[in-house]
Amino acid sequence: MDKVDAEVGMEVSVNQEFSPDLNDNSSKVYKDFTKAFQDQIKKIYQNVQGFKEVQILSLRNGSIVVEYLVLLELPFSTQLEEEYEKVKVALKEELQNVSQDGDNCQNDQVLCFKPDSIKVNNATRTELSPEAICRRAAAKGYEDFYFPFLEENQLRCVTKCTASLEGAIDCHQGQCILQKSGPSCRCFSTDTHWFSGPRCEVAISWKALVGGLAVAGALLLLLLVVALSMFVVRSRRRDRQGRGRSRDDRKWFETWDESAKPAFSNFAFQDDRRVKDKNFPVALDTVDTNATVHICRPEVASSSL
Repeated sequence: MDKVDAEVGMEVSVNQEFSPDLNDNSSKVYKDFTKAFQDQIKKIYQNVQGFKEVQILSLRNGSIVVEYLVLLELPFSTQLEEEYEKVKVALKEELQNVSQDGDNCQNDQVLCFKPDSIKVNNATRTELSPEAICRRAAAKGYEDFYFPFLEENQLRCVTKCTASLEGAIDCHQGQCILQKSGPSCRCFSTDTHWFSGPRCEVAISWKALVGGLAVAGALLLLLLVVALSMFVVRSRRRDRQGRGRSRDDRKWFETWDESAKPAFSNFAFQDDRRVKDKNFPVALDTVDTNATVHICRPEVASSSL
């Protein structure tokens, strides 16, 4: 960092009546006034160390009050903050010297400044510590990973990826790269080895890797065969058990059917001695279907059996 950007906020009143058109930055009155102001200020500050440009921030009523920024480019040194304070004083003094010179206001094209209105706005003071300089120099999103490194009165803004720096990340067989998440290692690979690990410290031979993958594949295939065999054996065992239970259920049903026969015998027919043959014919063609049948309500009778 040979040069450091800085800025100084200032304010001054121009001894001129304020026009409503000055509120419109697209109006001709506004453009003419700002051009005249910038041209005159550049002449006043041309000999101030590090002066680069003037940027107008606002115009307001009160004669014409101009709020503006002086943009600087200062050489870096370990006394940079002290140099910056000296420049601020010089900016104010140069403008005061011109404002107190009455001859400058005789020409209608020259703006007249009120000496007692010149102010330096410390609220816009630029932070010039090495840490702040490096944060401003870093790309957006990477500010937290840059820090200053001073060497022989020179400033370098470095990261943990900066080579030959004490405490820098050693990526071994890889390259340190800075991402928005922070510095990390990107590992290389060669014709014979593949490198991995957080710092690319693990070297794996391609031959060993291929052999390991082959062994892992064979082991996985063996496990699949064993699992499939166990599944088939269990399936056959369940089938045999199912057939055995089916035979037992059928045998039990047949046994139950034989034992249940006496329970459904008709005692009326057994007691009637006139019934000699259980298979007797029924003449359904002699039945009068129009006859009304009265059936007594059944009664429960106890049996001594």
